[in-house]
Amino acid sequence: MKLNNLELHQFFQEKEILHLHHANTVATSVSFILSGGLLSRGDIEHSTLTQTIQESDEEDKEFDVWHDVFLDTADLHGYFPRQNLYGPVLFKFDINFLLQDDVDVWITKNNPMYWTAALSNEERYFQSVDELRSSWDQYERQKKMITIRKPGRPVLFSALEEIVIDDPRIQIHGDTHMFNEMKTALFSSTEGFQGLRDKFIIRECGYCYCRDNYLHQVSTEQSARLFLPKEHIHFPD
Repeated sequence: MKLNNLELHQFFQEKEILHLHHANTVATSVSFILSGGLLSRGDIEHSTLTQTIQESDEEDKEFDVWHDVFLDTADLHGYFPRQNLYGPVLFKFDINFLLQDDVDVWITKNNPMYWTAALSNEERYFQSVDELRSSWDQYERQKKMITIRKPGRPVLFSALEEIVIDDPRIQIHGDTHMFNEMKTALFSSTEGFQGLRDKFIIRECGYCYCRDNYLHQVSTEQSARLFLPKEHIHFPD
C-alpha cells in the first residue's frame, strides 16, 4: 500500500530517523553510479548493467518486488555489530526526498524473502502511516523495509549525502587486496563525477565484528562477489 509521503516524513522526524540507507556490492554499486541513482533489480536485469546475485532473487520475482528499490531506516552495519550482509557500499539518503512526493513508498512488515503465497497484502505491508505509528515497536527494525515501488528509473541521488565503504583488511588469491580493488573500481566509475567522489567515507568501526567476520566467516567466492568489479579476473558471477 502506498503511504502518504508527507505523513511518513513527519513520522520519521518523530522517530529521529533523518536518513534512509541502501547497501550493496561493489559491482552493483558501480551500476548505480553510472546510472545516476539507485535502480531496482528488475530494471538492471533489463539493461546492459551488472548486478550480483542475491539469495532473495526468486522470492523477489515471485512476490512482485523485483522492480522495487529497497531502503533501511538504519545503517544495519552500525545497528548490528557486524557487516551489512547486502554489501560493503552504503548509500545514505536524506529523508527530505519524501517532501517531493514523486515516488511511491511502501513499507514491509517482513523481508519479502520470508513471505509466503498465503499472506495477504495487509500482512505484507503497512496500510497507512497511522498503522505504522501504532505498531512500530511490534516489528523488528530490519523487517520494516522501505520500498520505492516500481520507479522504472534511477532514483534518490539528489538526496544522497554519503557513500560509506567498508575496509575488510583481507586479501584473496594471495595478492588481491579487497579494499584496494574496491577503491579502484569506485574511483574509476566516478570519473567526471567529482560531486560523488567527495561523498565517499571509509567506515570507522569500534565495537564491531565485521573484520573478524570478513576474515573467518565469508568465503573467498563471496568476498570476491562483495568487493570486486565485474571486470576483475576473480569476479565469480
